[in-house]
Amino acid sequence: ELPDIVTRWRDANSRIKSLWYEMDNAAIEVIGRGGCATVRGLKLSREYDIAQGVSKFVIQLPSGRCLYYINPSLGTNQFGGSSIIYNGVDQTTKRWKQIETYGGKLTENCVQAIARDALAGAIDRLEAAGFPIVFHVHDEVCIDMKPYDSNKTMLAEVTRIMSEPISWAPTLPLNADGWVGDFFTKD
Repeated sequence: ELPDIVTRWRDANSRIKSLWYEMDNAAIEVIGRGGCATVRGLKLSREYDIAQGVSKFVIQLPSGRCLYYINPSLGTNQFGGSSIIYNGVDQTTKRWKQIETYGGKLTENCVQAIARDALAGAIDRLEAAGFPIVFHVHDEVCIDMKPYDSNKTMLAEVTRIMSEPISWAPTLPLNADGWVGDFFTKD
């Protein structure tokens, strides 16, 4: 069943699949030949860090923050195509080693990083407005404070602040929802 499900999902989401291949092709080009490329506003480049003595494949996000892939190179994947390899921490063994990746995974890394940057901006705005963040999980914040004028007013203000446009992506549609309680629980 799995191959059929994957095929149907990819057919139904051809623009996402296209982005994966666009990212893969640009990354392979930059790693293999050097230079720079742009994929949907993401800037890809290869740099050399003299202080650390390592080469880096760099993806600059819309916020200006960068993702770094250390000592990038090209190899051959299990299907006979080009493969992107870099040094990183293996998620299973927790040891430093060569890791293989591809355009879909690079795209996922970028999407998650962009979401983190959007949340980080919201956290800064919330704290500046007097809402102390005690922790956050993915796209959620937990605020611990004394009772407000009304819980409804407080929640409305928090969701308004979290939904404000961000300078580096002013047209990104943002919205927020939440609840008020005495104990943290997953909504």
